[in-house]
Amino acid sequence: MKNVFQVRGIARSPATAACAALALVAFLPLSSAKAQDSSGSAGALLEEIVTTARKKSEAEAVQDVPAAITGFGATQIEALFVQKLSDLSYIMPNVQMEEIGTFPGVQNFSIRGQGINSSIPSVDPTVGVFVDGVYLGSTFGVVLDTFDIERIEVLRGPQGLLFGRNVTGGAVVIRNARPTGEFGFRARAGFNDGDQYNLAAAIEGSLVDDTLAAKLVVLYDDDSGYFENPNLGRDFGEFETTLIRPTFVWTPNDTSELTFIWENGSTEGDGAAWTNVTAQRAGAQEDFLTTLDEPGFTDIEWNQLTIEANFDVWGGTLTNIVGYRDVESDSLVDIDGTSTPIFAASGPTEQDQLSFETRWAGRINDNWETTVGLYFFDQEINYREGRVIQGGALLRALGGDMDGSNYGLFWNNDFYLNEEWVISAGLRYTDEEKTAQIISAPGGIGCGDIVTFNCTFDNLEGDWDNITPKLGVQWNFADGRQLYGFFSQGYRSGGFNFRNARPDVIPPGPTREEQNNTFEVGLKTTFNDGRMRLNIAAFHNEIEDTQRELNVGDPSPAGVVVLQATFNAGDVTIQGVEADFVALLTDTFSVNVTAGWQDSDYDRIDPVVEQIETGLGLPFPLIGGDLPRLAPSNYSLGFSWDIPAGNLGAFNLAGNYSFRERNAYDDSNLNFFEDQERINLSANWFSPDERWQVSVYGKNLGDEANWGNLTSIAGLFTAGPMQKGRLVGLELNWRYE
Repeated sequence: MKNVFQVRGIARSPATAACAALALVAFLPLSSAKAQDSSGSAGALLEEIVTTARKKSEAEAVQDVPAAITGFGATQIEALFVQKLSDLSYIMPNVQMEEIGTFPGVQNFSIRGQGINSSIPSVDPTVGVFVDGVYLGSTFGVVLDTFDIERIEVLRGPQGLLFGRNVTGGAVVIRNARPTGEFGFRARAGFNDGDQYNLAAAIEGSLVDDTLAAKLVVLYDDDSGYFENPNLGRDFGEFETTLIRPTFVWTPNDTSELTFIWENGSTEGDGAAWTNVTAQRAGAQEDFLTTLDEPGFTDIEWNQLTIEANFDVWGGTLTNIVGYRDVESDSLVDIDGTSTPIFAASGPTEQDQLSFETRWAGRINDNWETTVGLYFFDQEINYREGRVIQGGALLRALGGDMDGSNYGLFWNNDFYLNEEWVISAGLRYTDEEKTAQIISAPGGIGCGDIVTFNCTFDNLEGDWDNITPKLGVQWNFADGRQLYGFFSQGYRSGGFNFRNARPDVIPPGPTREEQNNTFEVGLKTTFNDGRMRLNIAAFHNEIEDTQRELNVGDPSPAGVVVLQATFNAGDVTIQGVEADFVALLTDTFSVNVTAGWQDSDYDRIDPVVEQIETGLGLPFPLIGGDLPRLAPSNYSLGFSWDIPAGNLGAFNLAGNYSFRERNAYDDSNLNFFEDQERINLSANWFSPDERWQVSVYGKNLGDEANWGNLTSIAGLFTAGPMQKGRLVGLELNWRYE
């Protein structure tokens, strides 16, 4: 049997693999098992989904790692019809991978209730995104396309030991597919009833036999606009995206390898699809309709260069990764989303970064495995925001410039006491400096030059250093079964606020750094000859000096419509449980269940909260009872069914139902995301030679409405950027290998 894939720990032919993942959600594949394919032939060795997240000399099976990790292989990504990272938002326990929508392409990812809640580019994310080992320092341009990605790993909980600061919520680790040296070609064409079509292709082969392999990936996506807009006389939400990614892998000998990856991409189109949420929820305006009068625009371009070198030295692997990335983003949006010119804003942003990591990983002896490394990161962010209020009656200029550098030294160890017990211990030292120049608003009046931004700037700086420890234990009490527990600490450095509209009440920064102490215990099991799996994890997070983002309507008649700021709100406890179960009930039918529960409480409210409430004259508490983007419960149910068809090939049917409970948008708990349900279905045909695949799929078949954020417009009504509803599409894939 050729081309056997592993989908969520189940051995399958491509027919099964291509859509089984649509139903399966915790994705911690088995490290070793056998099963039968749909034709009844002898079970094939499962192709494992592996992870390099622990930065060891060799990749590990995800199921063997003593931590909560959700892993997607290339097959699962394709089967889910994932085009952007945000498409994965509803299919992992206690994970929300939302696009904020203020400006298109900006992420507000949240894991276990820890995430940011704004599009302020000077605010560091709590969920870090890493592409080919390179940390993306800005939230702009991070909702990435996923074509030809080898795998995506979502690590839940603080990752401060190996990934550094600003990953107190977790990390999303992405690895692009490398060329193997063998000739191969694949192409994808698709369209959906939202007037969107896309074309993508990847070709790879050998330029020098056994020495230099190359791959070229190209993508084009044209979205004609999903949302209705009677004012403009056309559909709204037009976007055109192009991407090119050449990759070269040079292997001069058996002990060294050099990888070169360059990616250039661009997105152009309308501004975000803001609308009057209050009217839609009251039934006074249809869902997925906007009456905004200013279409605005979006123009994003990014370049990323990654050079990775690996050498077999000193009995281990020496890895060096150099990464450079620059993003230029410009956008104009009609934030009130109505036909009245109340509030529009532009946000030109430039970000460039350079990072370098060198590490050695290997075994000191049979019982001691270690990873030690150095890390350097430097970035510059420039942001200008022009607010046009009441049709131009009031103009306000916000923004700033920030330079930051980060140095780290990390060391992680695994001590194998015997075949069952492993002790893990590690430390990281980090030093970070930031300097910022932020547009001032003296006397609360502010600067009105939104063309040249010839304004008064405040000069600010911050410096932080600390040691991040981690200590854990793993008990492999049976084959394919383990119990684990660990304590870990993470830090999120202090920051600045580029939207410094009321410095007379809230300083622009720096905020104090945030510290997260995490305790996690978990169970990972496989049983019934590898045909069933149950994983459970429980966590307890204690966050000191948690950083929050104010987002309220400006109560001042001469204000800026929306007030945003960053501050240390106090100390918070977050705790919860996650579980997933998957079973291959027959050789051709699988089911899964996943669930997450979490809650939070403020243990201490910082005195600055009362000062802000008094200074702004807010008629409501600044801090409510619920943390933003923390859904108390979420779960998913799914299935996948293979239907062999002899000389006609094979068919597969798959489906998934997901639920996310009502959760707060803002810290004041004035606006909430309501309960969300997602129903996804797909039907697929695979040719007998396994080269052709034709798929019909449906996303969000319940046509649920949702918004990237819920912003109060001067306290009068709530506006938000719309997310797409029901989509039905057709996709055609062809490959030659």
